[in-house]
Amino acid sequence: MKSLQKIQKTCGVFQVLTKVATTLCFVGSGLLLVGMICGIVISGTGAVISEGKETLYKLTASGSFYEMTGTLLVDFIITLTNAILFLHAYRYFSVEQADGTPFSLKGAGLMKRLGILLIVLPAVEAILVAIVQGIFELSQNDFSDIGNGTSVMMGIMLILISMILSYGATLEQGTQIHE
Repeated sequence: MKSLQKIQKTCGVFQVLTKVATTLCFVGSGLLLVGMICGIVISGTGAVISEGKETLYKLTASGSFYEMTGTLLVDFIITLTNAILFLHAYRYFSVEQADGTPFSLKGAGLMKRLGILLIVLPAVEAILVAIVQGIFELSQNDFSDIGNGTSVMMGIMLILISMILSYGATLEQGTQIHE
């Protein structure tokens, strides 16, 4: 029983952390989207509803509004991808807390979905970022060469863990596993 209590407390902490991370990522995505829209408005009209245009022009003096819009779009894609992944992790921890055990079929299903998303979303993100960088003629940052091998490996591990959780849930229910 002591092990289960440790697992529950740890999952409770991770539930709170993933909720905070999800919220911050969605807020960040929203702010990036607002910044991108402002960049488009400034680029198209040359004006913003504000008195301190000089400050804004100083902040963007190193690059064009076109470059700024592209950069904000890239950051939006990355932040939104992270928000979606954190949201699914939060959902898993919420179910685990509600069930009182990691060994539930619903929790195992959510873990499997998270593993699949961890494989697919970073790949989709990398493709979208490359397209945006090409359209806006942005230089690729140092992180674009890393690849998503780590997320693929973590996704595979989560899928395997989901199988173990599913097996444990089946054993807890007292049924036998059939192939």
